[in-house]
Amino acid sequence: MRRHAELDPRVVLDGGAPGETPWSVRWDRLSAADREHLIARSAPCLDIKTSGSTGAATVWRRTREQLVSEAELLAGLWSGRRIDAVLAFAPPAHLYGVLTTVLVPALLGVPVWYQPSFDVDMPAISPRGLGVGAIPWTFRILARHPEFLSTVDELSILHSTATLPPEAHDLPAPGDVRITEIFGSTETGGIAHRTGETQPWTLFDDVKLLGDDSGEIPLVVAGPRLAGELTEWRTDDFVEVVDARRFRFLGRRGRLCKINGLRVNLDTVQAELAERVRCADLACFPVRDALRGESFLVRVVGSGTELPQAVRAAAKELGLNPQAVELVDRIDRSETGKLRA
Repeated sequence: MRRHAELDPRVVLDGGAPGETPWSVRWDRLSAADREHLIARSAPCLDIKTSGSTGAATVWRRTREQLVSEAELLAGLWSGRRIDAVLAFAPPAHLYGVLTTVLVPALLGVPVWYQPSFDVDMPAISPRGLGVGAIPWTFRILARHPEFLSTVDELSILHSTATLPPEAHDLPAPGDVRITEIFGSTETGGIAHRTGETQPWTLFDDVKLLGDDSGEIPLVVAGPRLAGELTEWRTDDFVEVVDARRFRFLGRRGRLCKINGLRVNLDTVQAELAERVRCADLACFPVRDALRGESFLVRVVGSGTELPQAVRAAAKELGLNPQAVELVDRIDRSETGKLRA
């Protein structure tokens, strides 16, 4: 197992934190004035790549002021929660990692430990209040360490980049658990947030929804945190407007299929199958279908005949019949767990 190396806060703030090795920063050893001084003198801009999940990776520039503003919004989602330390899983090369792995702990003045993979020791701490910057496989890692969570009275999790995985509902944490999801992209930053999977998404205060004010629409937003010189951005998503500040997510373009007249969100199907089928990984992909026009196939990591049978049985429970189920050695994902295009 690998251990954390303590880094200089200035190196981390200027984008020099490694993304593949574990590290920590003791923000708690600095005064609020010292932290503010370091942040104010950090790199004026950072160039951040998209994950490559919806096309070729693209570089977008964000100013220090934009990054700090968004980190303040995220830290505000933990207002009233006890945060003694942060356990961070998002790579610092990505926007969500810059925010939750670097800036949020700096603003809160609490120590942070970065966990880049499964083969890293948990830090030797026993916090009563723990903040977690999560990506999809975070929950599987936490489930392997119930002893680490045994002292936590308040567990506060920010999750972004993908659909909340089924393991999120089975955390071995004895205390109060709150999971807040963040909706956004590298181009836009955080657009909206929610606590509770059945709840609509609420726009961050500085984000404006453009377009029709009711019904199903493409998600187009404006706000001061858009990357580069953007004044508005049309995302790859479709939403149903609830009111001026809230929406329900319908799915991403390319992840929505109409099968036998019914709209199917493949990200939702994927999450439902993952909850029902024991496997290392699985993913759904849209395909053309000669009979139905649109359908999907499932790729599942493993071998033998039982896995495809289990996938088909689980899909049948959802009223679906995939065109094919393929066994593969691995599924290509980004560092943050998103399927690559």
